[in-house]
Amino acid sequence: MSALRQVLEEVRTGRARGLDDLARRVGVSRDEASAMVDHWVRKGRLDVADLSAACSSGGCGSCPSGDHGAPGCGTGDGRPVLLAISVRPPG
Repeated sequence: MSALRQVLEEVRTGRARGLDDLARRVGVSRDEASAMVDHWVRKGRLDVADLSAACSSGGCGSCPSGDHGAPGCGTGDGRPVLLAISVRPPG
């Protein structure tokens, strides 16, 4: 199975718990996994929802997924990046 198809399968089954985990499971870099997710979004097979409204008012450093003031989302630049990736229903 190609890495591109494996990304779709990992999201479909819910095995991957975030982009870093998805990249690790597929054996690609985080950037490559992100590009593959973007590919499937453009093809209409995946949906990506921005969940930044759920971010705390104190910013990433106060996020419960953070670690000692560091953001838990994988970025340190303060941009909200909490996303939900899901399979788009047919039709």
